[in-house]
Amino acid sequence: MLKFVIIADDLTGSLDTGVQFTKKNIPTLVITDLQFELSSIPKNIEAVVIDTESRHIDGNEAKKLIKSIAEKFRNSSVKYFYKKIDSTFRGNVGKEIEGFMEGLGTRALALVPAFPDSKRIVKDGILYVNGQKITETAFAKDILNPITDDYIPDILRKNTDLDIIEYFKETSECTGNKVYLFDSTSKEDMLQIREELFNRNLLTYTAGSAGFAEILAENLANKEVHLDIDVKTEDILFVCGSVNTTSLKQCKHAQEKGFPSVTLEFSHIASDNYGSNSDFSDDKNFLNEKIVKNKYLLIRTSNSDRVIEDAVKYTKENNIKMEILTENISRNTGKLIKELVTENEVQNLIVFGGDTLMGILSALECTSIIPIKEISSGVVFARVICKHQNLNIITKAGGFGEENIIEEIIKFIRKHKN
Repeated sequence: MLKFVIIADDLTGSLDTGVQFTKKNIPTLVITDLQFELSSIPKNIEAVVIDTESRHIDGNEAKKLIKSIAEKFRNSSVKYFYKKIDSTFRGNVGKEIEGFMEGLGTRALALVPAFPDSKRIVKDGILYVNGQKITETAFAKDILNPITDDYIPDILRKNTDLDIIEYFKETSECTGNKVYLFDSTSKEDMLQIREELFNRNLLTYTAGSAGFAEILAENLANKEVHLDIDVKTEDILFVCGSVNTTSLKQCKHAQEKGFPSVTLEFSHIASDNYGSNSDFSDDKNFLNEKIVKNKYLLIRTSNSDRVIEDAVKYTKENNIKMEILTENISRNTGKLIKELVTENEVQNLIVFGGDTLMGILSALECTSIIPIKEISSGVVFARVICKHQNLNIITKAGGFGEENIIEEIIKFIRKHKN
């Protein structure tokens, strides 16, 4: 019986949140088909995550979409609803919270955005990442969603029509058309917040990152056991489409450790007609040879520390919008990887970057995803159900993980090989 509904704006975040419930042995499903019917959700599923892919669309369209999804559950028997947001506040956070609240018919919502395990904390309403204000990190230079404020109420006010965004104080009364922002610098803080919300009967409608989702999952926790991890081969195809500096450093570290690597030609994957020209077939044939010769292969969409500057230059020289460029790259990368996966019967796929992941799974005609195991914070092992094949996928949002995360993933695959 369905007890928990999560609405997330991108796929890596959906998986990162879903796996928090899997960790508590709560049957969980990630849905990417937005035309789903409630009757199509298997009866054994207790937590469902709906990926709306709305981070980079127009804010009003995002609100409309979230509202329409939330309305499907408005009169259901579901006990808990959670609006998963990006832990660095990229995207249409304010507008999506509006749609979430309106769709469910709630006037009050608690927002707990911190993710201490991933070094995201909130203190005095200010968002810190790795000990720095968010505006002092690489997220301030994000290609599509640069973060220009570190005080969360100011971030939200740029993207919401809600009358009041309040910083929560212990003396505040949680009533009436308000979003209550909670500070938290540790799991202990979040546990206290959960108890506070429970006592005030405000735990039904909440929002935040995967960090608070884990705390909420404990409310539904069954006896902790883990789903079977089915790994039949150690061979891995790894795709990095993230331009976050953390991911770039992780890829560079892997190369220095001898990990075979190929960087796709930027002008190829940025093209409108890449999938139908000779560059595509040439690249595919070249990469097929590399896959046959190597147990592990890393395919990158860029290896430059100046990738953001290069992308901006490309949009100016070719007179296209940044949104179109990133869509081309994710779509073209997806088509290419789909061919490689199919022709080489790839069973283990690692993907860094949410847009790249969605491009690949769209090309593979993925219908649903089962999060199985959290390898480390922000890194998820899942089983992907596609139209013509199933495969293991390990995902990581761009800014997560230590420098040696690729080595740790390989160790994980080796450990669990049948």
